[in-house]
Amino acid sequence: MSASTAARSLQDRITTAAQGPALRHLDTLSRSPLYAPAVTALLETEMALSEQRRAGDRLLRSLTGRRSTYQRRVDQERADRVALDASRASLRRPPAVWWHESGTGAPIMLVNGWTASGLLWPSHLVRALDRTHRVIRVDNRGTGYARTAPSPYTIATMADDVADVLKASTNGPAVVVGLSMGGMIAQEVALRHPKLVTALVLVGTRPPAPVHIPASPDVLGRALDRPGPDEPKDAFVASVWTSFCAPGFGERRPDLVAELVGQVLARATPQVAVNTQLRAIAAWHGPERLRKLALPTVVVHGTADRLMPVGNGMRLAQLIPGATYVELPDVGHLVPMEASETLADVVLGLA
Repeated sequence: MSASTAARSLQDRITTAAQGPALRHLDTLSRSPLYAPAVTALLETEMALSEQRRAGDRLLRSLTGRRSTYQRRVDQERADRVALDASRASLRRPPAVWWHESGTGAPIMLVNGWTASGLLWPSHLVRALDRTHRVIRVDNRGTGYARTAPSPYTIATMADDVADVLKASTNGPAVVVGLSMGGMIAQEVALRHPKLVTALVLVGTRPPAPVHIPASPDVLGRALDRPGPDEPKDAFVASVWTSFCAPGFGERRPDLVAELVGQVLARATPQVAVNTQLRAIAAWHGPERLRKLALPTVVVHGTADRLMPVGNGMRLAQLIPGATYVELPDVGHLVPMEASETLADVVLGLA
């Protein structure tokens, strides 16, 4: 079997797992000393092959003037970016992803989780931070204004994207705050680019495989649901996202839920990106590397987090030397929305 065939075969199996009952096997397999490294190796092979295909598409376009469907999407996204901020089009080497920024002062980088772009941070949290600091919110590959960024990719790829954004926007170190998958990316940024990180805030996230504690398949499967044929999109999005909050939060704060729904639908994440990010998460491994981290780190976790069980935060705090652990009673997975004041205090205490 060729490398490309092997990579495609594995991609198909993981994509199938992300869409059906086999989902429960992903975490089991990721605990194998062979599985996660093998997924990483095959993803990296597929990344190289995908770049060759993109180079071929570019050559064909230059020779014939014809654009593929993918290239039309890329061109449209580029136009959308220019409409937001034309000055970034002049960057000598722009990052593969987009970012949003506000405020002035020492930088704070916010990295969101699985399926979520930089748009999905509560406005009241952003305001609390950008009164005194420059707040940068990155769109991970596949989300926001980075929906056509090259794929596939790994957690390490997305960490390099964050580093590129920091270099392009501030050229200096920042406090890096990561939620869920964003917390995994934040750990990789600190490991791969330590000079760019002054401190870490790891929120509702987990350590690398194989020491993580998985969510139950029904909880993870809820994130992969699709709306019914007659179900309004806003009601569906509200139902899915509030299922990750502590019980009753959605009823208590409908205003915050409405803002979140608007942020999700403003630039919805395509299903292919949802699955691609899931593959990146499945490939992430190597908890022993966290012993190398030597920077102020705070781990924040809600006790009612069903998507990322609270034991993950405890283990993470034990693995990172000198890390502080902050546990939030009766708070679910969406800490930035459910406990924004506490999170702002933690971040500003490090910034």
